Amino acid sequence: MSYVLTANTPPPVVIHVDSRKGQQIQTGLTTNFTYTMKEPILVPDHMNLLLSLHTATIPYSFYNVGNHNNLIRFVLNGVNKDLTLDNGNYSAFSLLNLMKTFLELEASITTFHISYSRETLKFKMGFEGSATTLLLSTASTTLDLLGFPNGATIPKSATTRITSDNAIDLNDSIHGLYVRQNLSTKGTLDTEEGTFTNILARIPITTNAGGIIFFTPSSNQHETMISVPMIQTLGIRLTDDKHRSIDLNGLHFQLSLKISFIHKEVLRKKPLRRPIKIKEEEKDKKNKR
Repeated sequence: MSYVLTANTPPPVVIHVDSRKGQQIQTGLTTNFTYTMKEPILVPDHMNLLLSLHTATIPYSFYNVGNHNNLIRFVLNGVNKDLTLDNGNYSAFSLLNLMKTFLELEASITTFHISYSRETLKFKMGFEGSATTLLLSTASTTLDLLGFPNGATIPKSATTRITSDNAIDLNDSIHGLYVRQNLSTKGTLDTEEGTFTNILARIPITTNAGGIIFFTPSSNQHETMISVPMIQTLGIRLTDDKHRSIDLNGLHFQLSLKISFIHKEVLRKKPLRRPIKIKEEEKDKKNKR
């Protein structure tokens, strides 16, 4: 990025944005909105802007289980048995108890053996009863959550257990929060889609559910350059790793955007090189060679 900062550069502008003041784009979601300012930010013709996330305060009120990852499908003797989880925040042991209670209601299962290890972060499963087969189906939307990305055949045994292939992922697809904006679509590259996107910043989750996520930038924060004549309407969207809008369950969040002015650099033309004249004698010598 090439730009010029001089003494006559206007000072930066910080816009403090509260989601409760915005116009919601998705009904019921406070994390996808637009806000129209009464006073626009005017940009001189000879200048561009640098946009960055200055601060953010976000309540950790979103869930690790939602409509996109709430189905645990078991296949018992060839018949689907669906355990649909209510939206909420689940621990390993709450999931364990739900699965055990659910399967032991089946007449053909006398005992569903399931345990969780804090050391390995994995589940172990087995069952006893008159049933012959029990599968964790690949149609489940909770496979990463449970540590079985490819499903599982659960052994019928009093002692043999199958162990999760991976450590359980209680955060599932929410490992960070992405702040997206409507002013630029070329500032960052997203490996989820493999294209340039409108992501302004990624906010790490540094607290537990029920707390407040605070973001303050480091000295090497990312800035997106934008070239517009003015800014009056801001579009803000908070998403997860997979581009889904975060549901704060009715709560609101605040963030501050920093806008810096920069002078457009005038591209310098390369100087023209005059052709070098070679004396006739030198030409003759070269031709003889």
